[in-house]
Amino acid sequence: MRGAQETLGFDSPSHMKGLQVFIADIRNCQTKEQEQQRVDKELSKIRLKFANPKSLTGYDKKKYVWKLLYAYMLGYEIDFGHFQAVELCSASKFSEKTAGYLATSLLLADNNDMVRMIVNSVKTDMASGNEHMAALALNTVANIGGPEFADNLFSDISKMILNQSNALSPYIKRKACICLLRLYRKENDGLQPDVWQGKLAALFLERDIGLLTSASGFMLGILEMGKYPVQSWAQVVPPVCQCLANLVQGDCPEYYEYYHVPAPWLQTKLLRILQFFPISMFDAELLHRVNVMLQTILAKPSSQRTPAPPPGPGKKRSKVDAERQNRSNAEHAILFEAMNLMIHLEDTADPETMKTAAGLLGIFLSSTDPNIRYLGLETMARLATNLMTHEYLDRYKNQILDKMHEADISIRRQALNLLYALCRPENWQQIVDELLEILGASDALLQEELVLKIAILAEKNAPNFGWYVDVVFKMLESAPDAVADDVWYRVVQVVTGFEDGLAESEKHGLQRHAASKAYQNLTSQRAPHDTLLRLGAYLIGEFGHLLPQSVTPRAKFEALHRHFARGSQQTKAILLLASVKLLNGNAEALKGEVGNFLREIQDSADVDLQQRAVELLQLCRDEAFDA
Repeated sequence: MRGAQETLGFDSPSHMKGLQVFIADIRNCQTKEQEQQRVDKELSKIRLKFANPKSLTGYDKKKYVWKLLYAYMLGYEIDFGHFQAVELCSASKFSEKTAGYLATSLLLADNNDMVRMIVNSVKTDMASGNEHMAALALNTVANIGGPEFADNLFSDISKMILNQSNALSPYIKRKACICLLRLYRKENDGLQPDVWQGKLAALFLERDIGLLTSASGFMLGILEMGKYPVQSWAQVVPPVCQCLANLVQGDCPEYYEYYHVPAPWLQTKLLRILQFFPISMFDAELLHRVNVMLQTILAKPSSQRTPAPPPGPGKKRSKVDAERQNRSNAEHAILFEAMNLMIHLEDTADPETMKTAAGLLGIFLSSTDPNIRYLGLETMARLATNLMTHEYLDRYKNQILDKMHEADISIRRQALNLLYALCRPENWQQIVDELLEILGASDALLQEELVLKIAILAEKNAPNFGWYVDVVFKMLESAPDAVADDVWYRVVQVVTGFEDGLAESEKHGLQRHAASKAYQNLTSQRAPHDTLLRLGAYLIGEFGHLLPQSVTPRAKFEALHRHFARGSQQTKAILLLASVKLLNGNAEALKGEVGNFLREIQDSADVDLQQRAVELLQLCRDEAFDA
């Protein structure tokens, strides 16, 4: 009986007594040192056996190679036995060939010289007509990949798919597709769309789910590599749609269902494939079919997608909850890919489908699973790029704002992106005010992104530039470290009058307001941030003359001078220049204070500040401002 099994190729390592004894000895070791000694002893024995190859039978080689593999799996380096593994690949018995191919895949994957020696064995086995032999060879190619196989085997494996006369089973074809994907990623010059697109289109009309899954993975790999324009694969689109429609309608063998979900991995791959093709490649009939499929996917009862609640501390999920969670994960994977396809279709998507999607995403925001909340926010943000969806999404604005208080920063960041996408003239002020409230309490990782988005929204939507200036000063109060130089530079540009369309009276009013805000901040804060000092100094120096008469020239100078010692070198330079600018129109009131201030700086240890002070004193003398 055993001889028949051996010939047919069904002998397994469990029939080898020596291997079983070795494994039992390893498991009985009490310490790592004992295990090391036992492994070293066995490796030494095998090395001696391999040194006398004439006395070895195929069974012996197989047994010793399995022992090497077991040692390798335990983490020990195996630097011999490679040639014996290669020899086993060309054996006639399936069990010996199995050991050889597996050892080659694990031990020789990075050794191109040794891999080159099994190319002929692989070709022979693929053409043998024996499914088991061909499957072994294809498994090895898929596991190793590499340029050696890509150069020598891509065309041979391609023929297994392209040759119509090959009556190969779906089992072999799906392995061939996986091999081609692996080799295509290494060497993609051997695949021509005009030859392949028709055959790939035909593969998607097959009924075997395993083959369809492998073909869809191959197709996705081709599209993701982007070597050829997607128009080269136009023939694939209708059969992909047909295949997806069959699955959505439940046409799937029960053994390919995952917790009652028909082939979820295949469905997600098909949905992703369709997202690579531009809308122009879908005719009206095809678009209608796609929209019907999307509506069917999204219209499933939401109760089926509710994830199981997390178990309490120290408790495991019950079997029922685990099954419910697994089914929920599979359904959500399909659902989110369906939404991605709907977003890809843009205005050609059915409005009712968009409304349904928005409603589901709103439900996901309240999910107990943080992963679902994150994906809901992320998908909603991309859905919001279509203005048609804003009326459906706007109702969830308060829920989204609540997500800005989540403990998980990735959820807060996605909520921020969504709020930014949803901002419109009707709601911008509430969103900006809420973000300003959140800014001070946010951690540093999010503050910089918050500041940038608040600044953009405030400038874009502000009813007047005075409000925009207020927002920037508010950010400088709440999160000064996160306010980049570009933000206060932009305030300077706006206030100085680089924006077109402002009347002179409006411009002067804006400059007066900005100077007042700067003066208030510099006089009310004991230690203002360096960025606030720079902005305040510039505004008071340029537009201090527009401040109310109740603010004396000496008070303006004091607002700058009192913070000079704590400023950085760049800030001190701006404060120096601003102090000199205050002399313009206030020479009698300030020439003594400013002159003394500049003379003090002349004695500073900072060479750059010394030079600036000398230059500014000279300027004051030239303008007759110096005392």
